[in-house]
Amino acid sequence: MKNHRLTLALACAGFLTAVPGISCAGELQDLKATLQRLQARIDQLEQSQQAQVKEQAATKAEAAAAVASAKAEAAAATAAAKAVAAAPAKIDPNEVATKGSLPGSIRIPGTNTSLKIGGFVQLDGIYDFKGNQGLAVSAGEIPLNGSAAAKRKGTTTFSARTSRLFFETATPSDIGDIKTKIEADFFTSEGSETYSNSARLRLRHAYGSVGNWLAGQTWSNFMDLSGMPETLEFDGPTGQAFIRQAQLRYTTALTDKQTLSVSVENPQSDARDNGGNVTAIDRGPDVTAKWQLNGDFGHFAVRGLYRPLRADDGNGNNQAQTNGWGMGVGGSLKLGANDTILYQVNAGEGIGRYIMDVYGSAAYDASTATLAKQQAIGGYVALQHLWSPRLRSTMSFNATHINNKSGYGDISGLNTDTRQVHSNLIWAVAPQMDVGVEYIWTARKVEGGAEGTSSRVQGAAIYRF
Repeated sequence: MKNHRLTLALACAGFLTAVPGISCAGELQDLKATLQRLQARIDQLEQSQQAQVKEQAATKAEAAAAVASAKAEAAAATAAAKAVAAAPAKIDPNEVATKGSLPGSIRIPGTNTSLKIGGFVQLDGIYDFKGNQGLAVSAGEIPLNGSAAAKRKGTTTFSARTSRLFFETATPSDIGDIKTKIEADFFTSEGSETYSNSARLRLRHAYGSVGNWLAGQTWSNFMDLSGMPETLEFDGPTGQAFIRQAQLRYTTALTDKQTLSVSVENPQSDARDNGGNVTAIDRGPDVTAKWQLNGDFGHFAVRGLYRPLRADDGNGNNQAQTNGWGMGVGGSLKLGANDTILYQVNAGEGIGRYIMDVYGSAAYDASTATLAKQQAIGGYVALQHLWSPRLRSTMSFNATHINNKSGYGDISGLNTDTRQVHSNLIWAVAPQMDVGVEYIWTARKVEGGAEGTSSRVQGAAIYRF
């Protein structure tokens, strides 16, 4: 820079010397002033140029820093996105269905209630060799020999009305799990087989339980569910204790192998008379008690029943009452890994409807305002055999006997005996599917001496869910 200035000064001096007429001092001073102004302008331009260079350098540095920052932010965002994609999604357990506390159940989102849905679809194919019985064999109603129904031989029926659906729930609480069950099937007489074969749902069970208590409709406490033989035919063995009704039940464990249960249940007097106008009066509940022992041998149960029976003549007059009772024993006996004997005996006075195919717990006479208990006994013995892990059979022999009170109208048409045999073979095609075939033979006898028999082959395909 100093060389540039020296060159400029020499140039000016030469110029002043070479130019003629420039010799006076005043003019020289003017030229010097001009040179100073030029020099100042040059300095100003140089400073401006230097400032621009610095500014451009700063701008480039800032741009480079901005680019570097943007790249760093982009890299961080990419890394964060990859981390989120790789990490499992966070799930709020209150917003999704998860495994419930009941086997095969789910927990309803937003609640602590477990829900289980189950049931089965069943197709029954039935062929009656003698005496068309419809969908189920009622031993107390099979046609008597010589009747028109008994003469009808070789009838076929297909039905899916035994199909079933149930819902179970369990909700934890301070007093224990609150459990409920609702179950229904389609086994009604409604609908036409001509076209649609429609059928309505029929209530089977609707109850709740918590701790030792159960309230609602389910199997009577007088039944022994653990000792019931497996049949494809819907009604099952004649003579068994079989009834569902509303009740309040208390069950307690006496030991690790013994239980005691007591209940008050819906009463329904079932009396007959000689005029046909008897009306049952249900003033108090039926009362039952059951003691059961479980062990490696199987189980053994003793059951008791008390029934207050009342009736009048249909006009509210000539009321009569008595007390019915019943007893039952039964159980299961294991004969090894593949065989189990099931047995049951039920008997009583006024026991009536608590035994399958026993009708009429008492006989009523309006003229004397008398209600007389009728005696009945029923039961079965059955053998269950496992042919293989997937093939099983049950054979049962079943019977009832009723002592109808005489002197209370015509009793010649009333049943005195029923007898029955079930024998089946069931193949577990898959864990949720069974296919089987069963033979059922049934006989009944009435007080007048008339008898009737029926025989049936029934096949079934059952799909559980």
